[in-house]
Amino acid sequence: MIRHDTNRIDTKRRATIDHKKKQFASAQYTHQEYPHRLNIYQVPPTAEIGLEEFERWAIDRLRVLAELEACTFRNRTPAETLDHIKPLLDKWLRLDSNSSSAQGCTDPRLHDQRRKDHYSHFILRLAFSSTEDLRRRFARVEELLFRLRFQAENAQERQDFVASLSFGWETVEEHEKRAFAQEFLNATPNLKKSDLEDGSWVKVDFHTVPELIEGRRVFVKAGKAYVPSKEQKSIVLAGFHDRLEQGLEVGRLPPYPGCTGIVDTSSLRREHFLVSMKTSV
Repeated sequence: MIRHDTNRIDTKRRATIDHKKKQFASAQYTHQEYPHRLNIYQVPPTAEIGLEEFERWAIDRLRVLAELEACTFRNRTPAETLDHIKPLLDKWLRLDSNSSSAQGCTDPRLHDQRRKDHYSHFILRLAFSSTEDLRRRFARVEELLFRLRFQAENAQERQDFVASLSFGWETVEEHEKRAFAQEFLNATPNLKKSDLEDGSWVKVDFHTVPELIEGRRVFVKAGKAYVPSKEQKSIVLAGFHDRLEQGLEVGRLPPYPGCTGIVDTSSLRREHFLVSMKTSV
């Protein structure tokens, strides 16, 4: 006997789907946690915010990104850029560490800071995804901002953040480190024996770390590059770059006909260029 699916709609009868229940159903996945102040912006925000916050947060981030772009035009070194941008970050896009609060990442103040950072990134991602030039400019300054934050992060919280990422890498077991200890030292001239004792080694596909291979900073075997903790920054930055490019490609999809959106993204771009001109004077 054939078992009929009771959830399947009978084509001979009128469908009994209640669209009102679907339209006014409670939103799911609206609450997001921010255990780390660093963020690779892989998951879009889903909770509601007011229009005033929407615009203010976007403009605050634009101020920071415009200054970063101006620093690149002036050929500032990374150290000079960090010294210049830190007061602006503290003013417009402040992110305090978990150790700054006795409550850690559950502190409402830290949650609000990271929520603003999360939302403002995606607002501008939408605003700057319409043309190739805008996507390229946005990606360049966002990658620079992430790099500065990653380098300035304290060692423990940076390690916790890296451990939370799902980049498809494998942890190098202790028996592997002992087996390849001499190969690690031979393949990487700057490697110290103390680095071998670090338990946070990972192995990744060799083609994902061309800079490390070119600089002879990793050991490669069977298509895998063995990366010590001090060199994992390259993997994280590459992963951030890839995910940001993919997100910008998704954001370039054309809007529905006749839909102007919640906010005029062209006004955000005009504000960006105005701020850029003011900072370059």
